[in-house]
Amino acid sequence: MKLKELLSIMGTIASERNYSQPFICGGTPRDKYLKKLDNVDDLDITTGDKTVHALAKDVAKVLGAKYQIDTHVAADGHTSIHLGDLKIDFSSNFITPGIDKILEAKGINNPSDMQKELYSRDFTCNALLMSFDLKTIIDPIKRGLKDIQDKKIVCCLDPGITFTTNKNRVVRAIYLAAKLGFDVDKSIIDWVKQHPEIIRFGTERSLTEKLNKAMDYDPDKTLKLLSEMNVWNHIPISERLYPYYVKTLKGAKSNA
Repeated sequence: MKLKELLSIMGTIASERNYSQPFICGGTPRDKYLKKLDNVDDLDITTGDKTVHALAKDVAKVLGAKYQIDTHVAADGHTSIHLGDLKIDFSSNFITPGIDKILEAKGINNPSDMQKELYSRDFTCNALLMSFDLKTIIDPIKRGLKDIQDKKIVCCLDPGITFTTNKNRVVRAIYLAAKLGFDVDKSIIDWVKQHPEIIRFGTERSLTEKLNKAMDYDPDKTLKLLSEMNVWNHIPISERLYPYYVKTLKGAKSNA
């Protein structure tokens, strides 16, 4: 099935059932803006509200009637549909607790449901939306495009909020910086440096896999961020990281 056909099916379902308008979110709009969208094999969909869950069920039903698919509902509530080599992730519609007061403090009164979801995401570069015709990119929080232009990983909210509401976001910041060739914003580095144990919220396996992928993209940046964030003593030291860990440890002792 071609991507445009799939998106047309999803758009029609949403329209016929009076769901909120769905958009492509996550890495695809970001990569489209960066002109690095060569192939779409992982598609993130959101409606900005809970109708995304109904949309996921309806899409799975329609696709399952014609194609061999695999559907999985994760612990966080998001639905994944595997159709051949394509994975479609429907948003969990996670909203940060107390988001209305948090946004009010930022001068944002009466935020839309979509704004609440996007501000609750990890980084501004991942908070863009793209229309189903793959032509229009929208920046509802008015920071994503600028931070992509500046090549920076920046939290949608204060790091203390962003990192304590999801267990995998610190290592994801390192991974994305290495993958995209971005810098990590100083506010993130400073906060993690004061709370280095936060990186352990992920499992050892997930941490090791993500750090190894970061090393594949840019080992120098990965190692630099691990040191700047002061997290060496809070991550699993794989065979790949061990030589650098020993070197860092020796360096710290010699500077003591």
